[in-house]
Amino acid sequence: MQVRLVAESLKFLHYSHLNLRFKAESCDGTRGDLQYINTGFLLTDKIQTLRKHIREQRNNLDLHEQRKNAWQLQKRLKQDPYFKKSQHIAIYLPVQGEIGTMPVIQEALDQGKHVYLPILMPFLHNRLWFAPFTLQTPMRINKFGIPEPVYSGRYLINAQHLDLVITPLLAFDKKCNRMGMGGGYYDRTFSFLRYRKHWKKPRMIGVGYEFQKQKQIMTESWDVSMDKIITELDVYQ
Repeated sequence: MQVRLVAESLKFLHYSHLNLRFKAESCDGTRGDLQYINTGFLLTDKIQTLRKHIREQRNNLDLHEQRKNAWQLQKRLKQDPYFKKSQHIAIYLPVQGEIGTMPVIQEALDQGKHVYLPILMPFLHNRLWFAPFTLQTPMRINKFGIPEPVYSGRYLINAQHLDLVITPLLAFDKKCNRMGMGGGYYDRTFSFLRYRKHWKKPRMIGVGYEFQKQKQIMTESWDVSMDKIITELDVYQ
């Protein structure tokens, strides 16, 4: 099912994210500093509790707070050396209360950078590829209820051709460990970074709200850590 991303007017540039109107119905927390104990089901229960908690806190932010935080994120990112040097940038469109990215996308496009959104390609071992995105790009809803570009295979690029990847997150710690939604797409897609000693490309920046910071995130051998985490209030690296 295909839908088109529509900007009602140029006023959307002042908002934290595009007010998306889809011609289809999409599918479809406090900073608790939880300690994770790697004891099987106990760990799983704590992670699920944390995910639910943070989702609720994100969803409780009013529109004013969302817009303000999105613009604060943009101000920090546009000053970041990785962002300044990068020409091919992958990013995401926010869902379920994630911090807004449209000001960052607009900044990148205004600077003549190439912007890409992740595409689910399950026949490639559940890894992500990336499709070009502009404000006129036709969109559709994927199986997770997330908007993604309607793509032609010849325009897709793989992860190794990106300069910078700006990823969503569910929680993080000061060491730039990231907890995602549990699907493992980013860890599988960028697993090659764990074996590189010198040429670190693409750079990985996780973005979220300051309240998503935890004292410690339990990591596994397959996790890909971030080069930086940027929130509306601070930069961690």
